Amino acid sequence: MSSPVQCLASEIAGLLQDHQARLKTPKASQLTLEFYSRILPQHISAALQQCAMVSKEIVASALDFDPGNSSYWSERHRDIVFGANYNAFATKFTGFSICHPVYDDTRMLQCVQHSLQPGMCSELPTATFLQLPNWDNKSMNAYRALVRDNPNYCTTLGFIPKTKLIYAMPTSWTGVQRNLSNHTWSMDIIAVWNKEAIQHLTDASPNWLQTLQRSIPEAVWENNQYLAREDTDNITNHVCPQYFKSKREDVTGQERGQTLASTSNLGTISSLD
Repeated sequence: MSSPVQCLASEIAGLLQDHQARLKTPKASQLTLEFYSRILPQHISAALQQCAMVSKEIVASALDFDPGNSSYWSERHRDIVFGANYNAFATKFTGFSICHPVYDDTRMLQCVQHSLQPGMCSELPTATFLQLPNWDNKSMNAYRALVRDNPNYCTTLGFIPKTKLIYAMPTSWTGVQRNLSNHTWSMDIIAVWNKEAIQHLTDASPNWLQTLQRSIPEAVWENNQYLAREDTDNITNHVCPQYFKSKREDVTGQERGQTLASTSNLGTISSLD
């Protein structure tokens, strides 16, 4: 961090100032800016925690992370003051994570790419459950193509139709609250995982997927059996690229030093000013 921690009030002020600056980024699309007010429905996060062992959140912030997870990663370095880990894309993830990235095609592609590498390289159970918008022209989308081209590691478990996709509202606002535009997309629930993760989930609870489906009743679930356990022996982990080996190890539970808050967020604060 560039300067030492002073007090909670000054850190919150700096956090809100940076958030406002992000919302005024000249090149950001309206869709991307509105994303910060489109909060993943809480019952989806809770279902993945309870049914799919999710305990980590990739690409979050001190303003919107889910305190039900034990760890979260932020792209804002100063968020380590609020209990964050810094820069998910510099970390080799293991375990079970959730990812609801900003609605920017480049960033969503980056999230799928980074989720693939741990699954391919690690022999530890590793799974990332991504919540990604399904645009009308999905066949032309880079991150959808990456999912399609890696069926051994990527499984679309189901989707929430746009008519049933109801985002949670921010709990508080800075500036003037404005209505969001009507969304025109459904949301895919995609698992990027390795065979060890599938086996681990099945061993812990053979009916975990059925329980997950009941917990998110608005979703339309695929009928496939994702990867049947008898088929997982045919999947071999890829040779790990050198650039990925150089990333830091997953440091869940690390000492975070100058942490002012690590167990609860500040409430989801948003603005479209």
